[in-house]
Amino acid sequence: MNRGTPESFGTRLKALRDAAGYTQEELATIAGLSVHAVSALERGERTRPHVETVRALSAALDLSVAARDALMASARARIRDSAADELASVALPVPLTAMVGRETDIERLQQWLGDPVARLITLVGPGGVGRTRLAVEVARAIDERGVTRVVLVPLAAIQQSALAGPAIAEALGLRNAEPHDLPRRVRLACAGRSVLLVVDNCEHLPEVALLLKDLLSASASLRVLATSRAPLHIRGERQYAVAPLALELDSAAPSIADTARAPAVQLFVERVRDVQPEFRLTRAISPIVTAICRRLDALPLALELAAPWIKVLTLEDLLHRLDKNVLMSAVRRRDVPERQQTMNTTVAWSYALLDSTERRAFRRLGVLPGRFTTEAATAVLADHEPVTRAPDALPAIANLIDKSLLHRVEGWPDRPLYEMFETVRAYAALELAAADERNAAMDGLARHCANTMSMAAEGLAGPEQAKWLDRVRDELENCRRVVTWLIGRARHDEACDIAWGLGFFFLIRGQTIEGLHWYKQLLELSPLSADSESKARVGAGLMYWAKGEFDCARSELLRALAITGKTTTTEIVVHAQNILGHIEHAAGNLDAARVRYVHSLEGFRRLGIPWGIGIALSGMGGVTLTAGDVEGADRLLTEATLALRESGPWFLAPVLCFRAVLALQRGEPDRAIALMHQSLTRIRALQDRFAFVYALVPLAMAAVLKGNHDWAARLLGARDAVAESTGAVIVDRAVEPLRETAEREARLHLAADGWARSYTAGRTASIDSLLQDIEDVDRHG
Repeated sequence: MNRGTPESFGTRLKALRDAAGYTQEELATIAGLSVHAVSALERGERTRPHVETVRALSAALDLSVAARDALMASARARIRDSAADELASVALPVPLTAMVGRETDIERLQQWLGDPVARLITLVGPGGVGRTRLAVEVARAIDERGVTRVVLVPLAAIQQSALAGPAIAEALGLRNAEPHDLPRRVRLACAGRSVLLVVDNCEHLPEVALLLKDLLSASASLRVLATSRAPLHIRGERQYAVAPLALELDSAAPSIADTARAPAVQLFVERVRDVQPEFRLTRAISPIVTAICRRLDALPLALELAAPWIKVLTLEDLLHRLDKNVLMSAVRRRDVPERQQTMNTTVAWSYALLDSTERRAFRRLGVLPGRFTTEAATAVLADHEPVTRAPDALPAIANLIDKSLLHRVEGWPDRPLYEMFETVRAYAALELAAADERNAAMDGLARHCANTMSMAAEGLAGPEQAKWLDRVRDELENCRRVVTWLIGRARHDEACDIAWGLGFFFLIRGQTIEGLHWYKQLLELSPLSADSESKARVGAGLMYWAKGEFDCARSELLRALAITGKTTTTEIVVHAQNILGHIEHAAGNLDAARVRYVHSLEGFRRLGIPWGIGIALSGMGGVTLTAGDVEGADRLLTEATLALRESGPWFLAPVLCFRAVLALQRGEPDRAIALMHQSLTRIRALQDRFAFVYALVPLAMAAVLKGNHDWAARLLGARDAVAESTGAVIVDRAVEPLRETAEREARLHLAADGWARSYTAGRTASIDSLLQDIEDVDRHG
C-alpha cells in the first residue's frame, strides 16, 4: 500500500507561523516554549514534537479545528509510534517558561545516559534547586530524538508505597500488572527498544529504590533517571548533584553585561519582568540584584519566589528584608543543610508577606496533593459551606500565582490545572497544621471528591466519556488522599462511595491493580454497612474479572448477592449479575451466562439505565452468537446499539466487535472492516488497550477473507504487541477462535519469511498506519 509523503511538521509549522505574522521569538513566547525549540522544530532537527507541544503551538497560533488536526497529523506522521506506545503514552509536561542556565547540565546528563554502564542516574539536591525541571528538560531532549521511548512517573503525590508499582505500570501502559510480576512485564514492554523511565520525587517512598533495582535487573534496555533529595543507594547508581544556578562573576567590578549573563541573575531578572516588564539592569542596581541572588543561594525556586515582590518593594527593601527580617532566623533549623534552610526560610518569608486572606488560601491549598482544579480549590477554601455556595477560588489562585507560590500547568482548554512546588506545599502543610485547619480543609476536599465521583458515575457512562476519563484522572490524587483520610477517621461509607465511583475509570484505563487495592482495603474495615460492603465486593469482582481471575471474581460477586437482602442499592445487584454473565460466558457456560444477563437486563430496565440495558443486551448477543444463532444475535445486537446511542463509546466497543464477527460469519468482510474502523477510532480516544486487542482480531479475519494475508499478518503482529506489552487478553468465546483461524490461514498463504516480515512490521505499526490501511482497502477493495 503506497502512501504519499505528508508535509513535514517543521514545514507546516513555519507556514502557519508566517501566515500568522509571528517571528519565532514571538511564537515561542506565546506558546511558552524556547526560541531554540521552535527553531529546531522548523528546521527538522527535532522530529518528535510531543502532543502537548503541538497543543501549545496550536493554541498560540489560534488554529481552527481542521488546521490543528492537520498539524497534529503531520507530527504523528513523523512520530510513527507503535500502537502499544500510543495507547500507553503520557505527555511530558510543557514548561511555561524557558530553561535558564542548565545547558551544561542537560548536555552532560545526555552524555551520561548514552553510556551503557550508566543505567540509573539520580539527580540529587535540596528542595528548590530544580531537579524536576532539569529531569523533564533532559527527558524532552532525548524524546525528541525519536530513538528512546521516554516515560514519566511522577511520585510526589503518592503517599502509599503500594501504589508506586501501579504508577509505574500505568505510565508504561501495562494492564493488570501485579507487583510480583511487574519486572517480567516491564521486560516485555521494553523488549527490542531503549526505554528511559523518569521517576520524579522518590525521597518519601524508600521502597521505590528496591523496586527500581528489580526493574533494572529484569530489563537491560531500561534506564532510569530519578530525582530525589538523597541518593537511592542502589548498586550501580550514578549520582548527579544538581547545583544552584551559577553566579560567579569575572571581576570585582563586573559590567552590566557580565552581570546579566550570570544564570542566577538572568532568571531573577526574567521573573521580575513578568510583573514589571520595563525592568532593566543598570549600573546602580546590578550589585543589589547580585546580592539578592547570592542571599538566596542562587536557588531557582527561591529566586522565583522573591522576584514578584518587586511589584510592591524596592530592590533595596527586598535585600534588607532578606538580610534582616527576624523571620529568617526564627524559622531556621540547625539540623537542616544551609541551602535547605535558605529555601524553607524563603517560603516562610513569602508567606509572612501575604495578607491574612492570602495566607489562609495558601495553607488550605497545600492540602491538595498534586495538580488541582478550580473546583477542588474552592472546596478546600469553603469550610462547611456547600461547594455550590462557596466563594470562587479564582481570586485567591490569581493572587498566589502572582507571587509565584502557585503556578498553572498544562490542562484541558476548559479546565485549567494548578500546582504547588513540593517544597512550597510542604511549608503550606506545616502552616495548615499549625492553624489547626487540616481537618476542615480535608473535609472540604472530601465533599468535592464525593460530588465529583457522583457526577462521574453519569459522565463516565455518557457520550462525553473520554472527557470524563481525563477529568477523573485529574482528580485521582485527591481521591487517593481523601479515601485514606476517611478510612483513618472511620468514615467508611463515604470512602466506599468514592471508591465505587472510580470503578469504571479503573476498568477502562486498565488500573485494576490499584482498584483492587482500594476495594480489598475497604473490605477489611469494620464496621461496614451492608450497602458499602456490597459496593466493595462488586468493585473487587469487577477488577478480578478484568484481570482474568474468574474464580476470585465469582466468589466476591456471589458474596455481594448473598447480602442483597440487607441492602437497598439495587443497582449494585444488577451490576453483579451482569459481570457474572461475562464470567460464565468466558467459562463456556452459555446457559448460565444467559440467565445472568436476563436478570441484569430486567434490573437495568426497571432502573431505567440505558447504558446498562445496552451492555446486558450486548452480553446476550455475544452468548447467542457463540451458540450459533446468527439471526437471534443480530436482533439483540441491533437492539443494544439503539440502547447505547446516547451512552459512552466504551460500551459500544463489544457491540461493534460482535457485529463484526456476525458480518464475518455471513461472509461480509467489508462490513466487518467498516465496523472495526469505527471501533478503532473510538478506542484511540479512550486509550483503551483492552478493546484494542479485541478489535484487531475480527479485522485480521476480514483481511483473510479478502485474501490479503500480508495485511492479516501485520494486524496480528500489532495485536500481539499490544497484548504482550500491556497484558490485555481476549476472554470472550465469540472472538477468541478467530485469532487462531486468522493466523493459521495467513501462515498457510505466506511463506515463512513473508509471515515473519509482515508480522514483525505489524508489531511496530502505529494506529495511524492501521487506520490508513483500512482506508486504502476501502478505496481499492
